[in-house]
Parts: sequence; C-alpha cells; structure tokens
Amino acid sequence: MKSIKNLTFIAVLFSVISVVYSQGDVTEIGNEPRTIAVIDLTQATRDHKLMIEVEPPKINSSTIRYYMPKIVPGTYVINNFGRFVSDFEALDRSGNPLTVNRIDTNTWEISNADNLDKIRYWVEDTYNSESSPVVFEPTGTCIDSGKVFMLNNYTLIGYFEGFKDMPYTVTVTKPEGFYGATSMPLHSTLGNTDYYYPKNYFDLHDNPMMYAKPDTASVMVNNTMVLLSVYSPNKKITASYLAEHTTELFKAQGEYLGGELPTDKYSILVYLADGGFKSNSAGALEHFKSTTFCYPEITNEEFIQPFRDVVAHEFFHIVTPLGIHSEEIGNFDFINPVMSKHLWLYEGSTEYYSIHVQVKHGIITPDQYFNKIQQKMYFSILYLNDTLPFTELSKGALDIYKSQYINVYQKGALINMCLDLYLLKLSEGKYGLQDLKSELGKKFGPDSAFSDEELFGIITEMTYPEVREFFKLYVEGGNRIPYKQFLEYAGYEYFDKITKKVPAMIGAALEFGEGGSLEVVEVYDFGKELGLRIGDRVIAVNGKEVNAHSLRFISRDFEKTVKPGDEVEVTVMRKSNGASLVKKVLKAETYLVDKEEQFVIKPVSAPTAEQLMIRKAWINQ
Repeated sequence: MKSIKNLTFIAVLFSVISVVYSQGDVTEIGNEPRTIAVIDLTQATRDHKLMIEVEPPKINSSTIRYYMPKIVPGTYVINNFGRFVSDFEALDRSGNPLTVNRIDTNTWEISNADNLDKIRYWVEDTYNSESSPVVFEPTGTCIDSGKVFMLNNYTLIGYFEGFKDMPYTVTVTKPEGFYGATSMPLHSTLGNTDYYYPKNYFDLHDNPMMYAKPDTASVMVNNTMVLLSVYSPNKKITASYLAEHTTELFKAQGEYLGGELPTDKYSILVYLADGGFKSNSAGALEHFKSTTFCYPEITNEEFIQPFRDVVAHEFFHIVTPLGIHSEEIGNFDFINPVMSKHLWLYEGSTEYYSIHVQVKHGIITPDQYFNKIQQKMYFSILYLNDTLPFTELSKGALDIYKSQYINVYQKGALINMCLDLYLLKLSEGKYGLQDLKSELGKKFGPDSAFSDEELFGIITEMTYPEVREFFKLYVEGGNRIPYKQFLEYAGYEYFDKITKKVPAMIGAALEFGEGGSLEVVEVYDFGKELGLRIGDRVIAVNGKEVNAHSLRFISRDFEKTVKPGDEVEVTVMRKSNGASLVKKVLKAETYLVDKEEQFVIKPVSAPTAEQLMIRKAWINQ
C-alpha cells in the first residue's frame, strides 16, 4: 500500500510540473489566449519596490498600449496608479528592447508590438511612497521585504489594449514560510510559487492578496467561508480572537441575507501598523469577494469594536455590488470611468444593512440603533448638502460633488431606512428592503447588470406604484426626507428639535483642537462654578477620557446616570507659566439645565396594532 501511494504521488507531481512548466513557455492554455504576469516577492528591494514581468498573448498589430488603472471600483478617487511605475521596458523574443512611448501617467505605447515578448518594470509600494496625493492604505500596496506584502493587484499589474476581458495567469513566488491569503482561487503551487488563473482583468483587480507568515482563522456564513488573515507586527491582535468575537455577527449577517450567497469564499485581509499611516486615517476598501482593512496596531480588546463595525458594512457588499450592479460597474472603465447614479444602493443600503442587522438580531439595543440613526441625521442635515439630489451626487462623486461623497454613508443609509419602512407599510409588514434586494439579486446576479436608467422602473414593477414617487422625491429630487412620516409607520415619534432637562456636565462651549482635543472657547454658569477657563483642554469627565470621538457617547451616559447634586469631576490641561500644560482637576455639584437636542426618535406612548406589526417586521421588537 505504501508503494502504491508513493507512485500515485509521483504521477500527480509529474502532471503538475508538466502543466506549470508549460505555462512559462506559452501564452495559450487550451487554445485560450492569456496574459501572464510574474511577481517574485523574494526579490523585493529594501526601498519597497518589486519588478513585474508581463507577457502578452500573441499580438498582430504594429503598436499596442499597456494601461495601469486611473481609478478602481469602490474608491471614488482618482489615484493614477501608473505614477508608481518606473523603468518600463519592452523586449522582443531575442531580448532586444523595443521602442516605448509613455503617452501619459497610466499609458505606455509599444512599437513593433507584433515582435513583443514581454514587458518589465519596477513598481513602488504606495504605503511608503513620497508621491502625492497619498493613496488611502486599504486601496494601495505594501512591499515590506521579509515581513508582509499587502497587494492590491491593480497597483502592480495593468492590461494590454484589447485584452482586458481575456484570462490571466499570475505567478507569485513567495518567501519561505509565507502564505498567500486571497479569495482568488489558487490553481496550484510548485515549490514556493503559487499559480492563479483570474478569468479577466476585473477578476484580477478584484482579488487582493496578503502574503505573510500565516495568522488565519475562518468562519462559515451560510455557504460562504469567511477567511480572516491578520498581520500584526507585534502580535497584539490575532485572527483567532477576531473570529471568536465576530462569529455572532457573521451568523446574524448570514441569517439576515438568507439563502446561498453569491461566492463560496470571502477574505478579510487585516494589516495593522505599528504607528499611524501616511494618509492619517484608517479603514477598509471593499472588493466583491474581499475586504482590505488597515488600522493602527492596538490590542485585541480595543480593536474588536472597530473591526466589527467595518465587517458589518463591508461584508454586505457581497450583495451590492457583487450580486446587484449596473452596467457602469459590470463593465468598469479603469481609465475613463463613468459613474453610476445609484450610490444610494451600493453604499447606502450596505451601510443601512450594517446597523439594521445588529438591532434586528439583538446585537445592539433599539436605543443604540436610534443613536446611530440620529448621528447620521445630524451629519447629513447640519454638515452636508441635504437637498442635493442623490443621483446627482452619485454621478459627480469623483469631481464636482467630491466633498459630499461622505453623505452616501449618512443620508444614503437613511434613504434605505425610509424605503424599508415604506415597503413594510405598503405590504402590511410582509415585504421589506431585504426582500427587495434578495429578488434583485435573483433577477440579475454577479454576471448580469441592469441599466442605470431603468433601475427605478424595475423596482417599481417588482413592488408598488407608490415607490416610484419615493425615488422621484427623495433620491432623484432634492426634497428633505419627512422622517416623521416614515418612522410613524413603526410607532416612533420624530422631532427635529426638543428641549429637555439634563444634569450639567461641563458648562462650556468646546472646539475641536489638535489631535481631537476639546478646547474651551466660552464658559457658562456651571463651567464658572467648576472654575473652567478659556483655553483649557478638557481631557476627562468623572475619570472617563474625553475627546472629539467619545464626547457624544460620554454625554449620553452622563445624562442617564448622574443626578442633580452629584459631584462632577472635570480634568483639564491648563497653560502654566505661559507655555507648559499642567493637569488640573475641577469639581462642582451638578444641577439640571435646559438642553436642546435635535433629531430625536422615541416610541409613541400608545402604538396601534398596525404600528406594532410593522415594528416587529422592521427591528424585531
């Protein structure tokens, strides 16, 4: 038996070797033209560069162009990835150089292309580059020899004119002991070289890879395996911890979506930095089957909530735009993109899902849910253009309305909340947004796209005539959403503004200062009793650290737990001797004061049977 197993193994190995070596000699496998891209991670330089070799299929024209993307789906930013390419050369079959003319940042034109054997060039990573503007790290690539390679493939590999929709062979030679985490199917491995066969350039660009010494874990969500791969330079965060503490969320998301999901594998690639990033931000970029997530390295306990928040949003992109997308997304132009007008669907419904799933499945309370909704109202109405038609914002997200793009996560989510409530009202609680998106996914799916101009009509035909007016007024039009009307369907009152009695906490007007600090710019009655001074930096209230991020949450908790007459302790940093800052602890007994609160949502005192039915269908309460 042992000898038979060995003979079988030798035969299989010989077969694999034969296939692999043949791939290095030809650009056609099974009479199928393909582009071959070669990446050798073991040859990465200390200045964060990689050499890339790309061999085209047979070319019959005298000239051909090679493109690097100007923009990629999901970013809504012009990044011009060609700017990270240098020393570009084209070689004929004898190894002689061919004439290359760089047309612009992202385009190279090669002469005598019918003799072209391959091109090669160096690519600089985006994390360490001095090139400006800085690329948001989840969108870019890290080349850190011997440690980690976070590879968004579109930063490394482009496409030849006319061959974007044809297959690729990608070979990645990795350092000893490294593992490649990705959703791109691994065809085979020979020694330390992995072989991938993406079906076209879109498939190649859409499957990032992270090569490092493995720290992985997985969770099953319906029929989909979710792979977590973590690079934590000081081993403070582990994949097993993240998997253990997000399983409940993943299971809720799987139940929320129902049925089979449109991919059998989804990868979450987590890159943690020992310090900050050049972009001075952190976050994630969704791909159809993956998420790249970049964040400062903290501890497991500190990281888990930001991680959950990101996962709750990004995983739902498995539905939109993977399973439901327009022709502009399905046939994406990486050089001259045409934007879809349906960001309310791609990003808005995804963000709505990310918080709705948590309240509907008991991961957060209704109060916590409405706090999140209230915060979105606050930013979309007070800080952004609430009357800008959402379809116009979507079409102009790259240029004219770039500053308003963040509203897709604010008002975009609110549009979907109201559409959900409206559908539940019209259907008497039997049909909501989850049902609509499920039907859209079945109607279209990953391989079929809808026309941008026809989507509203399609949804109307699938649902109710009144829905077309909803889109006309609140998505295509600039009308303010009547939140009061939609929330009443589920038995909730809405107030643009109310005045209530709360215990005084600080008694001062604050402005955001350096590093998220809170600086006193005006002192009121209670602040005077505390002894606050203009210029003080408030750093803690009752021992809880206060900053621009935490102030809102600490205030809510304070108002619920502190009673009139309780002593309040406010810690500040105060200038002393004209320059240095000295810590001061100020104390006073609090009392009730009037506070104006905006965008308040609370349950009606006596909901009707219909309202309770809709509420149950909406948030399971």
